[in-house]
Amino acid sequence: MTQNSEFLFGYTNIIVNAVILFTVILNFVVHKFRQLQEAEVTEQRNQLLSLSTRELCYRFSLDQMKRATNDFDDALFIGKGGFGNVYKGTFEVGPTEVAIKRLHSVSNQGSLEFRTEIEMLSRLRHSHLVSLIGYCDEGYEMILVYELMPGGTLADHLYKRARQGDKSVLTLSWVQRLKICIGAARGLDYLHTGTGIQNRIIHRDVKTTNILLDNNLAAKISDFGLSKISPANQATTFVSTQVKGTFGYLDPYYFSTRRLTRKSDVYSFGVVLFEVLCGRPAVDKTQNGEQMGLAGWAQHCFREGHLVDILDPKIKAEVFHDCLETFVKIAIQCLHIGPKHRPNMAEVVVALESALALQEKSTEYILPGVLTSDDNQDDVDFSKLEVENTDSEKGMLVVSEGSLEEKQSSTRMPFTKRFSVFLALTARALSVNTDAKTSKNVTGSTQLTANLKEFNLIDLERATSNFEEVLGQGSSGKVFKGWVHEKTYAPSTPYIGLPIAVKRFIPERAQGHAEWQMEVDLSRECSHPNMVKLLGYCSEGQEHFLVYEYMQNRNLDTHIFKSSLCWEDRLKILIGAARCLAFFHTEKPTVICRDLKTSRILLDGNFCAKLSPRGLTRLSVSSKDTDVTTRSAETLCYAAPEYVKSGVISVETDVYAFGVVLLEILTGIQANEMLHFTGSITDYNDKEKRLVHYATSLDTYLDPWLEYSFPGGARSQLFPFIASLITKCVDSSPGERPSMLQVVESLELIAVYCAPNLKISSHE
Repeated sequence: MTQNSEFLFGYTNIIVNAVILFTVILNFVVHKFRQLQEAEVTEQRNQLLSLSTRELCYRFSLDQMKRATNDFDDALFIGKGGFGNVYKGTFEVGPTEVAIKRLHSVSNQGSLEFRTEIEMLSRLRHSHLVSLIGYCDEGYEMILVYELMPGGTLADHLYKRARQGDKSVLTLSWVQRLKICIGAARGLDYLHTGTGIQNRIIHRDVKTTNILLDNNLAAKISDFGLSKISPANQATTFVSTQVKGTFGYLDPYYFSTRRLTRKSDVYSFGVVLFEVLCGRPAVDKTQNGEQMGLAGWAQHCFREGHLVDILDPKIKAEVFHDCLETFVKIAIQCLHIGPKHRPNMAEVVVALESALALQEKSTEYILPGVLTSDDNQDDVDFSKLEVENTDSEKGMLVVSEGSLEEKQSSTRMPFTKRFSVFLALTARALSVNTDAKTSKNVTGSTQLTANLKEFNLIDLERATSNFEEVLGQGSSGKVFKGWVHEKTYAPSTPYIGLPIAVKRFIPERAQGHAEWQMEVDLSRECSHPNMVKLLGYCSEGQEHFLVYEYMQNRNLDTHIFKSSLCWEDRLKILIGAARCLAFFHTEKPTVICRDLKTSRILLDGNFCAKLSPRGLTRLSVSSKDTDVTTRSAETLCYAAPEYVKSGVISVETDVYAFGVVLLEILTGIQANEMLHFTGSITDYNDKEKRLVHYATSLDTYLDPWLEYSFPGGARSQLFPFIASLITKCVDSSPGERPSMLQVVESLELIAVYCAPNLKISSHE
């Protein structure tokens, strides 16, 4: 028994040792195989990433990632996405705090997202895009390292954390929400238009959880794993065989056709806008039926006129009506079922900036008007109607009949009688053979504005980030966007404080100093609500600068010829520009605009017109109402015949140019196109007759955008009088043209007649 036991014990030991040895060898082989396989996977990823991409991004080791996150400690977990977890990481050098996204190693989709994210973000640099610092791709590990956004996601602040029971997160004010939307829209606009000549980028997963906030609540777009590069010159941009994105934000057109366009991002951003407005997620499972999807429910409430009922209660008291109207209008347009009818992101940015400006400048007054319904109502005695100026400070034209003001709420004028009144008043306004006894509906003053700030060059370099963002360029120099403190005008960082426009004159230009001095002097001496305000100036050596208020909606020509403006907006712009011109013409000595055109009419956030001071000229006292200049007008198609022939400038040459602008605004046709006719033209007067032809045939050439916004009942009756106003303005004889005061009165009468609800900001 003893020998048998010893034999069995020895045999068992041999078997155990053999098993152990086999296991060790097997583990060694498996380990080596895994190492080879991981190396192969790493090499494959490196081959997929271009050399330039690997050079642009820092490659971290897995050991660095583990040390930065304390081996991915759950205590440092800050978020979770569809493809992995996000941790807060800390480095001893470089960016001390970062966000580290560890993708699921078993996900093929994660591998694709990993590569796409690196390829995209290694080449993109924008203040409203999250920056990629580096990556790690050892073996099966796929890790991305981003700048840390301490503010979390926009969804966190709107509803997410509150629904999770976190009461520590502060409620975003309405103004903060608007600024966040503007920042995110700028980031998307950069992706769609600013990433290169050949290609554009479609994000494909725009949502509030992919809009991150920094310490200052500045918005940055993140998560580019689903993004697609599309050709810049193709209307369709990209055709996808697989629909990807997040339900609640998916573009219905993309979902049904699988055709992906940049307008798909616009749709998703429209959903984001309503999330911001309503403070609820795109898909709310706590709601029933059609209320579950925010996009459809918001559109339904908009159609029914109940949208205000679903506003976030936390901000309802903060939102002004005009701001809300502008915000909702662009949000609804983003959600249009047809991509071609949606705005592009540049237009969204402009609309949101306008909404912000309306929120910050909410005080308005309304041009008094006549109710336009043709319903049977009590008649009014029109024999007592007269034009009077009851508020010369605001330049308001009041049509009154004793206590008509009290009767307007209950009394409506029949169409025929309103037209009779308009006919009589228009004839009076257009009369140029008698002395103008019209009301001077022009606000403004001649005063010294001694509070201009004298900037130094270093301050302007800081304010403009070393003259980085160009707003425009003319013959005298470039205009740059900058930021200053709202009260002290001290330099500020981008998107913080007050935006400004800095005009930098070309040092080598012979007339540069004289033009600079003229603008400074006129801005010191003249003050008018419809003139762009000069904030300060700088003159150091050969360098000359002027610092103006920033006009959010840029130039009029960008809206008339490249996008749509409704009839009331166009009329408001015309009235504002005409008032400013009339003020210039009644100055002593007279001020001539000299080169009036649509690009010289700037628009603030409320689409109020302001004339640029560039090119203004004072007539000498001895010259009375005319002068001869050696300076040429920059745009021939706006120039009056007498100017073209002899170089004579006068108030009448400005009136002629305003007539051309008026014609452009109503037809949507550029002035230079009007002069390109077929056949032989031997005399300037022949061209001018063709221009008049557009005026007399205004109904035929009306801008299609006005087809539905122009009051239909007034159209056939009103057009002859608008055409008559234009024809008189562009008359070949300067003496037959109306004064700008008469033009202002005519436009205001038109507003009373066919745009009674027209609103003009109080600063006009």
